[in-house]
Amino acid sequence: MANFNTHLGTAALTSSLAATALLSAGHIVPITALWLILLGTIGGLLPDIDSDNSTSMSTLFRLFGALTTFSFVGHIYLTVSMLELIVYSLFCYLSIRYNLKAMLEKLTVHRGSCHSLAFIAMSGLLIVWLVFLLGYSDVTAWLSGAFICFGGVVHLVLDELYSVDLANRRIKMSFGTALKVFSPKNPFISACQCLLIAVLYVHGPALDNTWHKVSNWSEFRFKPDWLNKGEVVHFFDEVITSTRKAMSQNTI
Repeated sequence: MANFNTHLGTAALTSSLAATALLSAGHIVPITALWLILLGTIGGLLPDIDSDNSTSMSTLFRLFGALTTFSFVGHIYLTVSMLELIVYSLFCYLSIRYNLKAMLEKLTVHRGSCHSLAFIAMSGLLIVWLVFLLGYSDVTAWLSGAFICFGGVVHLVLDELYSVDLANRRIKMSFGTALKVFSPKNPFISACQCLLIAVLYVHGPALDNTWHKVSNWSEFRFKPDWLNKGEVVHFFDEVITSTRKAMSQNTI
């Protein structure tokens, strides 16, 4: 399976490309693009949340604790004193960083129910619900969830690719354990995931507005107008012609 740096770098790169495409099409603004890149990168580490003592798991809980604490502080800072704000912030971060992490370590096994498309979809919809609950638009909420899912799928695909040894032309024993719809070894947890997916989707924001906006790519331009074959050939022809004239004049 791919290591931490591979997952981190690939998720960051693919999320950056996807966010840049949305930015070029006018669907989002730069600050939203940065937010989506961050979520896509987190999604690229998310399936390894069930790996005890892994770098991915520690990094995820630090990021998740920081983001949750930041959102929490943003909603209460005007209603509490500075001392209360410090205490609540520390309590929120440490609870997620250590208590939630310890509980998850006991409930999960590596490449189990968290290493599945069902878990990725559930996590994405949970982000949609949370972002919308915090007061952001339905478009931002759905894009946030989509980037979590996108990063998670990239992670699963990478692990499957690393299960194929092209040099020795063989398939490793780990093949098929990463990219799966749900974990057949954990039927109860898988059923709960599917149920939660349905509940989060039904009670989430409407998808119509987001779909209508994102499906319109009329303003998207992959390359500048001047970058076409005819213009490029004409430019180099002029350069070659002018160079020849200069060389002939120098010779005379």
